[in-house]
Amino acid sequence: MWGCLGVEREKQSQLQDKLFLKNGGLVLEERITYFDGKSNPFRVFSKEELRRATNNYDQNQIIHGDLTYRLYKGIHEDRDISVKKFIDGCESYIGWYINEVVVASQMNNHMHVLKFLGCCLETEVPILVYEFAENGDLFDHIIKEDDLCSNNGGKLSWEDRLRIAMEVADTITYLHTGTSKCIIHRDIKSRNIFLDENYGSKLFEFGLSLAIPPGETKIKAELDGSFGFFDPDSLSTGEFSMKSDVYGFGVLLLEILTGKKATQIFAEIYDATGDSSLTEKNEKVHEMYIKDNVLKEGNVNQVMACGRLAMRCIKEKLDGRPTMKEVAQELRRIRRT
Repeated sequence: MWGCLGVEREKQSQLQDKLFLKNGGLVLEERITYFDGKSNPFRVFSKEELRRATNNYDQNQIIHGDLTYRLYKGIHEDRDISVKKFIDGCESYIGWYINEVVVASQMNNHMHVLKFLGCCLETEVPILVYEFAENGDLFDHIIKEDDLCSNNGGKLSWEDRLRIAMEVADTITYLHTGTSKCIIHRDIKSRNIFLDENYGSKLFEFGLSLAIPPGETKIKAELDGSFGFFDPDSLSTGEFSMKSDVYGFGVLLLEILTGKKATQIFAEIYDATGDSSLTEKNEKVHEMYIKDNVLKEGNVNQVMACGRLAMRCIKEKLDGRPTMKEVAQELRRIRRT
């Protein structure tokens, strides 16, 4: 019996070693593609370390997740951490996870990115480890569900909302212009922005991020993203650009301004116009919708200025949208008024 157990342990150890080498090679390959092999160092955790940290991935420790992963709160070396583990059956998404390791580690120097601590390479799909954000994600703090506010949902002050919007805009600008290659996020939404103990914003989820090749302004890719935040231009062309993130940010800004989910906002606009896209034909309807649905608190001039900025960000035509740098500058100007 003990001999059989020993053989089984040896097989398991060999498999983990094999996966470690395979995933490590994939990470290195992506580093070369994105940043010429350069990126910030990160820790490599063992499979057992993370199992202990999350109490064997206790369901009560889940703090976030979507169709492909669960994010667990864990404790490692007396420090709270967030552990991102794929759901069984999602092995086909390994490219997303390798991509996330490379991009997230490169963004660690930015104060408004959820800090990537390291990963475990001993599993079929790497398990990722991040700092823990005490106040959860932005969605739960700005969206009112049936007028019932769970987790203080909808209770952030206007001043905090505007500050967070400015922080996120600055962070996306850094993604676009602050590294050796332009990186587009492709999944800007309130669920992918976490809040620390002081309600400072932390951008998260780089699995869908893409590097635009030097000398190019767009890149073709599979149509991935979140319903409601998806750029209609990308939907029709299969191409993504910095303006795709501008569109996603514009939708995020509408959520911040109205306390309504993106899907609800566009459903209500569609009911009024028969078309939820922002064209010259229905621009006045959008203006009226924003005027009627924005928060009834805070500096009215600031709120309406942000509403006009959101409309520019979600324009149907790419050349009608500002750059993220221009968005960040405008939000800074609005905040000073």
